Amino acid sequence: MRRKGKQPNLQRQLIALVAGLCLTIILTVCFMVAVVQVQSAITAYTWGESVWSRAQIDTVHHLNRFSETGDFSDLAQARQALGVPIGDLHARIAITSDVLDWQRARHGFLQGGNHEEDLTRMILLVRLFSWLDQLDRALTAWEEADDLLFELDQIGNAMERVWLVTPPDREQLQALRDRLAIVDQQLQANAREFRLAMGDASRWSASFLSVVSALFLTLVALLSWFLGFRLVRLLNRTEQNFRSIFEQSAIGIIQIDTDGRIVNANQATCDILGYRPDDLVHRPYRELVHPEDWDVAREERRGISFGTIDSYTTEHRIVRKDNDFLWARLTVSRVWDAPSSSAYFTTVMEDISESHRLSTELSYMATHDSLTGLINRRAFEQQLASHLGHVRNGGKQHALCYIDLDQFKLANDTSGHDAGDQLLRQVSDIISRNLREADILARLGGDEFGIILQNCDLDTAHHVAEKVRASLDHLVFSWQQTSHTISCSIGVVPITAESAGISALMKAADIACYTAKDGGRNRVCVMSMDDKQMASQQGEMEWHNRIQTALQDNRFFLECQIIAPPTGRGKGLRYEVLIRMRSQDGSVVPPSAFLPPAERYGMASRIDRWVIENILEKLSAAPEHLGALEACHINLSGRSFDQTDFADFVVGRFHHYGVPANKICFEITETAAVHNLLEVQAFMKRLSDMGCSFALDDFGSGLSSFGYLRRLPVTCLKIDGMFVRDIVTSKTDLAMVRAIHDIGRTMDMITVAEYVESEDAASLLKEIGVDLLQGFWVHRPSSLDDILGTEPSRLSEKVTHLKLHTT
Repeated sequence: MRRKGKQPNLQRQLIALVAGLCLTIILTVCFMVAVVQVQSAITAYTWGESVWSRAQIDTVHHLNRFSETGDFSDLAQARQALGVPIGDLHARIAITSDVLDWQRARHGFLQGGNHEEDLTRMILLVRLFSWLDQLDRALTAWEEADDLLFELDQIGNAMERVWLVTPPDREQLQALRDRLAIVDQQLQANAREFRLAMGDASRWSASFLSVVSALFLTLVALLSWFLGFRLVRLLNRTEQNFRSIFEQSAIGIIQIDTDGRIVNANQATCDILGYRPDDLVHRPYRELVHPEDWDVAREERRGISFGTIDSYTTEHRIVRKDNDFLWARLTVSRVWDAPSSSAYFTTVMEDISESHRLSTELSYMATHDSLTGLINRRAFEQQLASHLGHVRNGGKQHALCYIDLDQFKLANDTSGHDAGDQLLRQVSDIISRNLREADILARLGGDEFGIILQNCDLDTAHHVAEKVRASLDHLVFSWQQTSHTISCSIGVVPITAESAGISALMKAADIACYTAKDGGRNRVCVMSMDDKQMASQQGEMEWHNRIQTALQDNRFFLECQIIAPPTGRGKGLRYEVLIRMRSQDGSVVPPSAFLPPAERYGMASRIDRWVIENILEKLSAAPEHLGALEACHINLSGRSFDQTDFADFVVGRFHHYGVPANKICFEITETAAVHNLLEVQAFMKRLSDMGCSFALDDFGSGLSSFGYLRRLPVTCLKIDGMFVRDIVTSKTDLAMVRAIHDIGRTMDMITVAEYVESEDAASLLKEIGVDLLQGFWVHRPSSLDDILGTEPSRLSEKVTHLKLHTT
């Protein structure tokens, strides 16, 4: 059995058979034309011989008269008649030469009185078939007449010379007439031989061509029968294949007549629709189409009915026998039935109900959040664009709310992602219950939600937002015997005809939400597009582009501030690296101007990476400085821990530059540690294993520090400067510093006091026992390049005050 891949291509076979039949017909026609041409050429030579003979006889006749009368007109007529056989002579020489001279041959035959349409076939006959015995005899007789023709010309010239003498020599003329009679007899004998040879050639060619024609036509008939037989077999096999496909196909196939009635349907169609074959035959096809879908592809149906298109594909519902419906993909083709000279339609039906269901689900998934079932950001922005267009066309004002949960990350990190998912479901449910029926709620991503309040002014929007905020504020989420409280910050902006676009609206709502967070969280901030606070926040957001441009233009640089013990004598050099930025005009931008917006709008991570890259590169290039270094403190933003590849980046930079990890102390703010607890723990564990140390920066500024401190591998506590700055005058601040220092001592941690700006503060901190001091009184920040370029032995001179109070 031949494998499927080896089966001949039916279409190619069909083309080959049809081409064979056409070629056979062409060969037959060519053969018949060739036979006719050969016969015509022989006939042309026979007729040409008669012309030749008449011309030869006329030549002899006029020469005889000229010899008797001396009338020179007879001589002219004799020479004119002699030109006919002379022309044929020249034509034969041109044909039988090694190189055929077509022009000379044609000119000679025309001079010989032959018809112009016979010239080509006469030339080809001699050129191609001169090897035949009969033609060879004819050519020989023709060639033997050449000398006699030239002798006729010479006799005529001799007679002319005799008559030019007065009186003419009668005896000489008689001798010329006697010679003329002999030449005439010989030429007539040559003509008879040529005529007999051409007659034999004609009879032989007729017999030969008749036999060849009979054999050829018999062969053609056999070949045509064979090709026709193969063609019929092929068509039968094609019909059988089609019938097999029609009956056994797993896809439904229906034949429909021009009246729209079903002529035939295969078993797959019956199985798909639940009918018996007899139930479908003669049934109007329209009864199978769902009533609501009959207008689908109406133009295509009309086009295929009128023959303007050959096929089309569409999808719509088909009604089953049990009145249920299925989705089907239908490919309709117009087929011409040659025997009946009419057209019918073949419809291929494929049940796509499952794929349509999956497509619907995918479409739903593309526009909805899988966790909460709310629409996602993409669909929300489409709705926002629609509502903005409605307002611009004269509709009522709407309002946009941007919601950000305040303590979600804490609950998610401490209780796990399953708890976080359940909390988001409860939050979305609570928000939904506090909205009106026409309002639109979406989960924009993470713990952020968006609301479109339809036909709503700002006062009403504020009331709805406050209702949502209060409902969430009362939520107590319990998970595995752990309870969490949650709140939200909501930004509200109007959707008016003056709104620039959906991007501007989303940006404005985001600004309003951040304003609510900056104001203490768990509150609603309503802003109009011309609000001064909005303009201020928008100006802060423009720092994103300025920071990005500064990174591209390499306009950041590093300074450092030395950290020293109160005694002025330490184990080695310790300092904190500080990031600085130059504006485009060259002036230095204070960190307080660009760091908060960088933290807020996602640029802080890029700055952290720039700082780590540059510090490690500079330290690797200063080995003497690196040997005297105890610790280089580098601040890390909490935003960096949102980057899944941040730890890989840091580890990769250590390996690339070869800087010992124990020379680096990373500072992480208390807020970042609390809000990114799991990520911070994983990062600190990995880098601690390499030898890095960690300091908890601004310790004491939050309310949860003590609870999470024991869970972090911290070796250094940096006491928040707000307690150190007024330590001399505030007993509360002094007590806080003592408490933090005592906790650090208990946990065997180094304590560092920030913002040390006076000798009295330094003395109190020394008395408390704080290990290290940092501030303007100890050292004013200077260029990192200057510190790296100073000999380690002279670096103590940079500590301007503590060395004066060393005891």
